[in-house]
Amino acid sequence: MLNIQLAKKYAAAMFELAQDQNKLALCDKQLTQICELFNTNHDLQAFMDNPQVNITAKKNLMKKILTDEFEPSITNFLLLLIDKHRITLLTEIITSFHTLSNEAQGIQIAYVKTALPLSTGQEEALKKKLEVTTEKTIQLQTRVDKSILGGIIVKINDRVIDGSVVSQLKTIEKQLVTNC
Repeated sequence: MLNIQLAKKYAAAMFELAQDQNKLALCDKQLTQICELFNTNHDLQAFMDNPQVNITAKKNLMKKILTDEFEPSITNFLLLLIDKHRITLLTEIITSFHTLSNEAQGIQIAYVKTALPLSTGQEEALKKKLEVTTEKTIQLQTRVDKSILGGIIVKINDRVIDGSVVSQLKTIEKQLVTNC
């Protein structure tokens, strides 16, 4: 719980800085790249998470990773996390930052589950429909799940739209049980 609160505080500080510099989208993109790097490179994550590794060694490696294409504020932020022994919270911090960034930019993430992959046209049509409904810019995160048999399940925040075949079959089953 304490780690989540700390992550949110660091994320809020980075968010404010990015907003003040009018570089919110750029910082969001770069932090996402760094998060992906840490999540795919377990050796890097283990090195940074290891309390026995010297802070100077961690900072030197981070400086090598973060080339000139990264915003100086991002580099300084990550070096600060190393100094404060908070680099282990990086994924949580970036997730919180991303949530704040999306909210500020009017972006909503829709988690979509289908039995078969959606075509590009279907994704675009779904995205447009959801944008009209939510009055926000939608980013789709699709996943194929054959267990729903057919149809679609969309989750946006706390709201779930379940149009799956499994859900429809359960509804029919309940109606049959109550009517018999």
